[in-house]
Amino acid sequence: MMYTIGYNDGSRQNATYPVAKMEGEVWLIFNEKYTIGKHIGDGGFGFVYAAQRDSDRKPVAIKVVTVASGLGEAARQNSESVLNEFQKSRELSRLTHQIVHMFSVDFNAQYGLAFLVMELGQQDFEKYLRQKQILSPLQRKLLWRQLVNIALILRHSKIVHRDIKPENLIVFPGDLIKLSDLGIAKRVLQKTSPIGSPPYSAPEVTSPMSSYMSLTTRADVWSWGAILYRMTYMVPPDYNLLSRPPSFNQNASSDPLLLDVLRHTLVTDPWKRADVRWLAIHPYTNTL
Repeated sequence: MMYTIGYNDGSRQNATYPVAKMEGEVWLIFNEKYTIGKHIGDGGFGFVYAAQRDSDRKPVAIKVVTVASGLGEAARQNSESVLNEFQKSRELSRLTHQIVHMFSVDFNAQYGLAFLVMELGQQDFEKYLRQKQILSPLQRKLLWRQLVNIALILRHSKIVHRDIKPENLIVFPGDLIKLSDLGIAKRVLQKTSPIGSPPYSAPEVTSPMSSYMSLTTRADVWSWGAILYRMTYMVPPDYNLLSRPPSFNQNASSDPLLLDVLRHTLVTDPWKRADVRWLAIHPYTNTL
């Protein structure tokens, strides 16, 4: 499939575009006009906006990523990584409803931007948890089962995400949870800066020595455990690489199976940490 390189204004080349201030602008993305709306999220991988496709007023989300301006090697590599992210996300979203569906991707060489147009959810999972303030045991377990399903999808696809956190999980109607990115492009776009978001990323990911380590899907198991901790205690795990792992006694859950999952996922040594299959067959995941 051919992806066009768009120029919205031919007056300047190699300019830096203020991607954090795009509300109200109209952009031509893959031959469709989109009106950019409210800024709804950001991170190392880009800024996310609610938007509307002008032709049919369809609400969408648009992720705007700074790749590199011009036609140099950096721009080529970064654009290729975004395209790989898009294509893999499209492939997986056809197989499962728990990966955010991508509609189109386009690149603007003038400003060095990539645009990923995707389905629009209600809010990210962190905002959802802040609004809820507390989850019932049943709510928490039903949400957890969805997270384990996503973990299995990534494992089956041999994807080590490295930076799973509540902010890149999107809530859709009916409390359906979808993963908004696969971490593929992020590893290229952030190659000169640390990857990961403590305390949700595993210690081996955020370690200064991470570039020398061979990471497995057990790195993401830490992230799933940290999110379960967040759902249980309604705060992130209090963890510092230089101190000790999080404790499990604040507002302690009375569910021994839940605590068993936490104790086997938030383990600093990845080889002693549970794997994804262990999560899938654990009694906490499989009983109501």
